[in-house]
Amino acid sequence: MRSIIPTILLTFAFVAFETANVNADTPKSGKTTVSIKSGDGLSGYQDIMAAKTPKPITISADLYMPKACGSEKMAAVIIQHGSGSPENPWYPKLAKELNKNGIIAIVPNSFKARGLSATGKDQSKLSKATRLFDTFSTFKYLRGLSCVDPNRVGLTGYSFGGIISIDSVEEALANRLGNGFIYKATLPVYPSCQASFENTKSTKTKVHILAGSADDFTPAKYCVEGVKVKQGKGWDIQITLLDGAHHGFNNDYPPKKNPNSWTFGDCGALSIDADGYEVSRQHNTSTRSGWGTFVKTMAKKCGRKGVTVGGTDAFAAKTLDFTVRYFKENL
Repeated sequence: MRSIIPTILLTFAFVAFETANVNADTPKSGKTTVSIKSGDGLSGYQDIMAAKTPKPITISADLYMPKACGSEKMAAVIIQHGSGSPENPWYPKLAKELNKNGIIAIVPNSFKARGLSATGKDQSKLSKATRLFDTFSTFKYLRGLSCVDPNRVGLTGYSFGGIISIDSVEEALANRLGNGFIYKATLPVYPSCQASFENTKSTKTKVHILAGSADDFTPAKYCVEGVKVKQGKGWDIQITLLDGAHHGFNNDYPPKKNPNSWTFGDCGALSIDADGYEVSRQHNTSTRSGWGTFVKTMAKKCGRKGVTVGGTDAFAAKTLDFTVRYFKENL
């Protein structure tokens, strides 16, 4: 593993207040499927910035408890799935390992309630804004449990979920969705780092990106450059590259070509403006025309099909160990 260490550790924070939202259920130890009230139909971050009220939707989530929920406060980690199936066996494997270390884990399913099974072949089916809303709705659910310490909640995500793990730290978004609470630490895993806020400001959250040097789906070069930029803007952020690792390096199947999944890695850096719209100046398009239209336009201009996805037992073991140690040390 090759680690790139930050030189600037200044962060920004905000203070707000939320009345406790106590859930009626008191989860027992082990796995329980729970319901989370969330929102649907957000076309992009501009809707969050404009405080648009989403359509109500209830999503499911798998909650993993190290022991029955009582008065003792515990740390918790939200695990965000990627564009593939939320039923990937990796998520319960990681959740159970976190439980062994006294950490609550929860895996929200952003697909099932919306009639989706995957979005890798068509990223226009579900926007970043809707996925972000699901994440903060899950955060709110956790704060309603008597056994969760609301100041010790972490977030990790894979691929598209990794994007959410980065953008959840953007102060402009967290201020609108967090009800005064922020994540203590996030761990984005092989995320796309192509799109960054022009006026980026971080919450007081520790961030560490775990990426693969051979990733041709979400190229790590954007993350390496993005970390440097964010460090200069006051983020507490680091990145670790796994040499020779492809996208999905935590999976238990070997790397193989997936001919139907789209990548926009050749499209160049994107920016997110103050209103929350994603912009490609290189290709003269933005999400002001809608998230779906933007994705389809970029697919025609610079997107391509065919990416390599898969891992090894060694990379999977490193990812599991890295994740558990990271949250044990930072929550």
